[in-house]
Amino acid sequence: MERSTGDTDVSALLAGLTRVRIFNLRELVGHRLRVVTSLAVVLVSSALLVAVLGTYGSMSESVRAFNAALSGDATVEVAAITDSGVDDDLVGELRRETPGAKAVVPLVRSTVILNNHPAVLLGSDMYVTSLSSTLRDAINSGGSGGIDTAQLDDGIVVGAATGLHKGQQLTLSGVDVTVVEVIDDAASQTLNGGRFVFAYLGLAQRLAGLNGAVDSILIVPKPGVAQADLSTQAANVVGGRATVVNPDFRVKQVEVANSVTHDSTLLVSLVSLIIAAFLVFNTMNMAVASRRQSLALLRALGARRRHLVGDLLAESAILGLVGGIVGIPLGILAGRWIIGRLPDASEAVGVVVNYHLPAYAPVVAVLACVAACVGATMLAARSVFSVAPVEAMVPGEAADATPPARRLLIASGVVGVALIVGAWVIAGTIDGRAAILAGAVYSAGGILLCFALMVLLVRGVVVASNWWRGPGRLASVNSGRAPRRVWATVMTVAVAIAVGVGISGSLNNLIGSISGSMEGLSDPDFYVSSRSAESIPLGPILAPEIKEQVSQLPGVKKVVGGQWATVNIGDARVLLQGLEPGASAPFIKKSSDDAVRQTLAGNGILLSKVLARALGVTTGDTVRLATPTGYHELVVRDTVNYVAIDSGTGAVSNTLLREWFLRDGNTYLQVTAEPGADQAQLRGELSAIAAAHPGLGDRPVQVYTGVEALDATKKSAEQAGAFTVAIQWIVAGAAAIALLNTLLLSVLERRRELAVLRAMGASRRFISRMVLAEAASIALVGAAVGLLLGSGLHLLADRILTKTTSIDIAYAPQWSAFGYVAVPVVLCLVGALVPAMRASRMNISASLVEE
Repeated sequence: MERSTGDTDVSALLAGLTRVRIFNLRELVGHRLRVVTSLAVVLVSSALLVAVLGTYGSMSESVRAFNAALSGDATVEVAAITDSGVDDDLVGELRRETPGAKAVVPLVRSTVILNNHPAVLLGSDMYVTSLSSTLRDAINSGGSGGIDTAQLDDGIVVGAATGLHKGQQLTLSGVDVTVVEVIDDAASQTLNGGRFVFAYLGLAQRLAGLNGAVDSILIVPKPGVAQADLSTQAANVVGGRATVVNPDFRVKQVEVANSVTHDSTLLVSLVSLIIAAFLVFNTMNMAVASRRQSLALLRALGARRRHLVGDLLAESAILGLVGGIVGIPLGILAGRWIIGRLPDASEAVGVVVNYHLPAYAPVVAVLACVAACVGATMLAARSVFSVAPVEAMVPGEAADATPPARRLLIASGVVGVALIVGAWVIAGTIDGRAAILAGAVYSAGGILLCFALMVLLVRGVVVASNWWRGPGRLASVNSGRAPRRVWATVMTVAVAIAVGVGISGSLNNLIGSISGSMEGLSDPDFYVSSRSAESIPLGPILAPEIKEQVSQLPGVKKVVGGQWATVNIGDARVLLQGLEPGASAPFIKKSSDDAVRQTLAGNGILLSKVLARALGVTTGDTVRLATPTGYHELVVRDTVNYVAIDSGTGAVSNTLLREWFLRDGNTYLQVTAEPGADQAQLRGELSAIAAAHPGLGDRPVQVYTGVEALDATKKSAEQAGAFTVAIQWIVAGAAAIALLNTLLLSVLERRRELAVLRAMGASRRFISRMVLAEAASIALVGAAVGLLLGSGLHLLADRILTKTTSIDIAYAPQWSAFGYVAVPVVLCLVGALVPAMRASRMNISASLVEE
């Protein structure tokens, strides 16, 4: 009776799994250190991907969840162009002239200081409950019959997380209010974790400082009305006085705002994944070499080459699967740690950020690890095709005496060069986050090219070993007999060095370039600002009395006002700076004199290069800006390097910012002292004036020096790279462990020949010096290769980060690179001491009888 095809396939699969279990997995258990080393790097790669995706997914999801709870069924939002808001008369116009609207709901969305911490302020009118069931349940859940709206004239509804209680009287933003209800249920938890304040529209406008304005207007469509049609109707009514967007536009803004940190950490994560693949390749390559006898035995028993290759691929897939899965909880812990170290997110992104792991993150991490492991093993598994059944009768060590086939080396070299060239093409032609792929492509290309140069690298180790005379010459013979093992050890050293040199160098250049893009920031002696030195002074507007009183202080030479404002251009958020004559700012330092003069006169605008690219304009073009007072046009006078903040930055005359964007006032003052003035006394007087005139909502006004402002900017850049540096050291540490493992294994695999040398009269010192000579030679060649690969990665990473941050990052060699060279080299030598001592103390008789 014939067996069906399905039965045959199942039998073949079961047979393959049996071979993997009996032969491959048993071998893994027998080489625990080798496996644990590779598994550790795979695990780290998985954890890094989960941490990066989880951290920034948490920010996006927190904003998305809050917006969904707030906007509900609304499909269109009319958002204010600046924080001066949208004229609330527009609400009535939209209700009358938007036929596709079922409900038009005004919304105040701001923050208030509550117990010295920000809380989300929400305000609306009676139509608010038409937005979503979540919001309706939260607002109407107080008492037995909901909240009496008559109480909301001076009453507020708060979430339980505010710590307030019903009937409590307090002062918010200078307004006396009473808590009429405390909401503590599941519905309210979706609103910023229950830390919110809801007020009726008129009261909310007073608390937010919006006179006759609202932050946005949400529009719920009638049944069957498409979002595009409703947007068109709303845009016709708005006429450029606000921006018409999808209610989810803030999610994209948050993602863009955190792109610098996200991109740098993702770059290192991808590089670490390539390194993990390389170490897995080493593991599987060594596995093939050490198992040639068992593989030959299987061939002699009738196993086909494709079965053996499939078994190796299955083994590596299991390695990637286990490492990827085990890395998930570590990545979650790392992500939670990062979220816990974020500044108060109520100010940063508008809501409290809670940790949320996107469903795709673990899947992506595990699949990436499995793909990397299987891809790396495919190259190593080609060695199986050279295994003949007759090799079952010869020692397995002899199989490593020849390098891989010439055709394989040539093919690897061609692919490696193509990948390196492709990496530079990607970094040079692709804008934005996609350029990060160039780092991973370069790393893979560099390793393949070095694989193609295996013979040359091994020859370099042989030549270097001969420098150490007697023991070194014998070490050179050993190196020449094991090209695969020597290459693997050389590349382990090179990888550890390349990661340190490339990533640390580019991050140092990034920090230096960010500092350079802030030229002019430290020129004023003091700033009187609406925010701390670590934050951009976006508001609130400073009391006019502050400038008057500061100007009259003895020792003050000059006081120049200015302001920063967030401006929505479509669904993108940009920062716009208002400049006045006599101001000191990066835009003024970097732009041409004519461009600055035209801009200060109100006849132009200065743009960062990232914003110019986003708008599709260059110097001399005209940009059309939607403002609360309608559309206005300005000529682009110059584009400059400026750190990527949100979707970009720009600068106009402060007069235009006040008139067009309805922001009458300053958010900061630049104070220049008279020569010889007592700086400490002057700072104390400035602080006293600032304390006497707090901002809206009793927000403290800050005083700091120009140097402190620049230092805070540098510190922010360093914090953005801190996690990336930690990743780099983790990867380098894993490579160092792999290095020690490889050196130890090289001694264990040669224990019989070392015992023969001892039996022939070689001293323990001679054996130790031989092992150390080989390690020193490997360290020298590995250092040279690592410096070359790392320098190329440094240059490429500078180009990549230039694309993602839109700052021209100037390449500068880092002296610290020698430290990244010295540490792996020292580890290589120190690590060789253990196997050297083991080799010298080896039991001669026991080793001679081992096979």
